[in-house]
Amino acid sequence: MSKFFTLFLLTLLISLMPLHAQVSLGLRGGYTLSATQIKNSQGYKSNSLGTSSQLTNFHADLMINVPVYKRLYFQPLVRYITKGAYLRPLPSKQGVFVESANQLKLHYLEVPLNMVLKFPVSLGKIVVGGGPYVAYGLNGTYDLDLMYNGSVVSTDSHSIEFNYKDRGIAPGAQLSRFDAGANLAFGIEFNNLMVVGANLSRGMFNLDRTSSAKITNSYFSLSLGVLLDREDY
Repeated sequence: MSKFFTLFLLTLLISLMPLHAQVSLGLRGGYTLSATQIKNSQGYKSNSLGTSSQLTNFHADLMINVPVYKRLYFQPLVRYITKGAYLRPLPSKQGVFVESANQLKLHYLEVPLNMVLKFPVSLGKIVVGGGPYVAYGLNGTYDLDLMYNGSVVSTDSHSIEFNYKDRGIAPGAQLSRFDAGANLAFGIEFNNLMVVGANLSRGMFNLDRTSSAKITNSYFSLSLGVLLDREDY
């Protein structure tokens, strides 16, 4: 599957090469506010954006602008992003040691495939749109607390290897390497080639491979960057 994802990216980039005269590229980076929703037999262990579960991190983008028709553009991104969340502790049991995952970080190479409309204004263009995304998991980590009578005794950091068993966020959990969903995009392309943007993303794919839980990603991002050229120049 990793070969398939690499082939997908190469095919996307190669397909754009003949349109070089019309295509513009840009680089962006910024702030990410993420959440991983986890629902299992014990109830929600992590909730949505806007709660104490959300995690802050950073992302980096290669942005591609392809004119389609008048104000309509195909605007895919190649994005390196960290998703994840702070996880709510499992219920404690008196006199019993309990292992409970604390902080989850998942590193992805993500490709949002957005269709956007660009509206000319005096300072540049306002960009509004959205579309699906696919993401490939590179690696990840989680912190595992050892708790006794409701107190943390010790904390260990563990790596997540998507291809191996017992490398999820709890013993026996298995996470899928692939993620997919939908996102909304808003931005401004200034006349001086500076760009700002915002994305709201919601995962639609269950990351749990054991069918014992439902695990999905979501995030909100703010980006700042620059266009390397303009397709309308």
